[in-house]
Amino acid sequence: MEEKLHKKMLSDGQADIPIQMMSLTERDGRITPQWFRLETEEHEVMLCRIEQVVSRDEKRYVGIREKQFICKIRMGNICKTLEVRYNVETQRWRIFQFL
Repeated sequence: MEEKLHKKMLSDGQADIPIQMMSLTERDGRITPQWFRLETEEHEVMLCRIEQVVSRDEKRYVGIREKQFICKIRMGNICKTLEVRYNVETQRWRIFQFL
């Protein structure tokens, strides 16, 4: 399963994959992603732990406000850097792209 996921989903470039995110919210409102789950094409759920949040920013695209996080994750033996985004209006998380 990991092999298929790594070849297809973890290739560099835009991904737009919806995810379930576990995050920590500080008293000042700052969000820190901790880990997420995603569903593979075979309908299996994979857990990915975020090892480091490299940067965080807030973006506006065509009036849509999103919080952007550049994160390093580990999936088995593979380390990957990706961009995840949180849509403030819809309160949904997604993997925007793999870097």
